[in-house]
Amino acid sequence: METTSAEKVIGLDDYRNNTQLENLEGISRLSLKLQQSIELTPLLQTFCEQTADLVPCDSVGYNNEDIEFSYQAGQREKHHCKYRLVLEGDQLGELLCTRKTPFTIRETQLLERIISLLIYPLRNALLYHNAIAQAHKDPLTQIFNRAAFDEALDKECHAYRRHKTEFSIMMIDIDFFKAVNDNYGHIAGDKILKATAEIIRQTIRRSDEVYRYGGEEFVVILSNTSEGGAHFIAERVRKEIQKLRVSFNRLIKVTASIGICSSETTKDVTLLLGNADKALYHSKETGRNRVSVYP
Repeated sequence: METTSAEKVIGLDDYRNNTQLENLEGISRLSLKLQQSIELTPLLQTFCEQTADLVPCDSVGYNNEDIEFSYQAGQREKHHCKYRLVLEGDQLGELLCTRKTPFTIRETQLLERIISLLIYPLRNALLYHNAIAQAHKDPLTQIFNRAAFDEALDKECHAYRRHKTEFSIMMIDIDFFKAVNDNYGHIAGDKILKATAEIIRQTIRRSDEVYRYGGEEFVVILSNTSEGGAHFIAERVRKEIQKLRVSFNRLIKVTASIGICSSETTKDVTLLLGNADKALYHSKETGRNRVSVYP
């Protein structure tokens, strides 16, 4: 559904019975609520739940492939109304409303009126979402940065304390990186950092995330992963990095040392990062291009 500056006017004469008056009041309440949230998930939660109350729906969902974000309230059914949201040429995603029985013309008109209320709050929420995402991205490698890692680790530690869900930390350091910068320059070093980040991202599981921790160091949080599982993934990452050749006047070979630590090794999960770093140091001290486990 593409919105324009000319908005359809709904007059009180169109709402002669109690149900229609209640719909008008519900639309007014929804409009106010949508102005109160700048974050995507709370905004869409409010919209989807309130829309299902105004127009009987079994599910209301939103999807935005550009930012890999989706939200759905309810169970999807056979009959649906689907809207592509566009504002001033900007693609804002898609909305899908479903239920067991077909929607009437009156109901689709009401749906479109309700959806028009979402457009500007949604655009603002997307702008905010993108700003936050960029603040958490490393500009060189385009993976998440240290600030994003700190937040993710805090959430993982909280989940561990609450549910005792084991997880592991994997720290990765490019071997002899200073020598590369000294011999070939920082442009070559940057190419190696970007290539290594991409190899790690492609090799770990889709449920995991890699972060640039600083300099030539990367860190991965492995959710729901034991020490054994972490070691298996770390070896796979190490072998893939070992295959890497970066072209810069000549082919530069890349290897990395890795340290891993499981949440089961300490009662204080805040020590995990330090323990993983100790394991990484052991890999460096014992020959590099290897995986070490703490303790």
